[in-house]
Amino acid sequence: MSAPEPPNPYAPPAARLDADAGAGPAPAGPADLASRWQRLGGALFDAMLATIALAPAFFGLSFREFTRARRESANPFLIYQLAGTWGLIAAGLAVGLAVLQWTLLTTRGQTVGKMVAGTRVVSVVDGAPVGFLHAVALRSWPTEILGRLPLLQLLTLVDVLCIFGERRRCLHDAIAGTVVVNARPLA
Repeated sequence: MSAPEPPNPYAPPAARLDADAGAGPAPAGPADLASRWQRLGGALFDAMLATIALAPAFFGLSFREFTRARRESANPFLIYQLAGTWGLIAAGLAVGLAVLQWTLLTTRGQTVGKMVAGTRVVSVVDGAPVGFLHAVALRSWPTEILGRLPLLQLLTLVDVLCIFGERRRCLHDAIAGTVVVNARPLA
């Protein structure tokens, strides 16, 4: 029996180049995409949580007082100011919920609503998890901020209607380079 030959330092690399070589998760195919109903369910659940967080602001406020003050001011924080202590409680709950949702999106690719709906946000390129930049700063903030501006509120409708395309990606998904897929257990 002869001794094995030592590796040739001048030989070309012997790496496998086929698709199954473990180069990372494959891009999401149509079977992996979350259904429109799953996405709607997750969004509605998240909206319900936001409504619950803001509810205390309405405890210390009359509708008549709010509509009168709203005509005189364009302040987006007016409801919190007029509601006094209840407004502070609602603001604290809203900020806490936002931080929780952003943390979950960054670490798991899911909001509370996405967990309930069984969906996850991943990169459209390779199906890998996305971090804070893509999940929050590019996916959530631009459409939220622009949707609050008076002349660009129609953008929110356009964003949502993009879900009916073949690829089931909303405008915010295209901006961030993400896609929503059925959730898989974390490895």
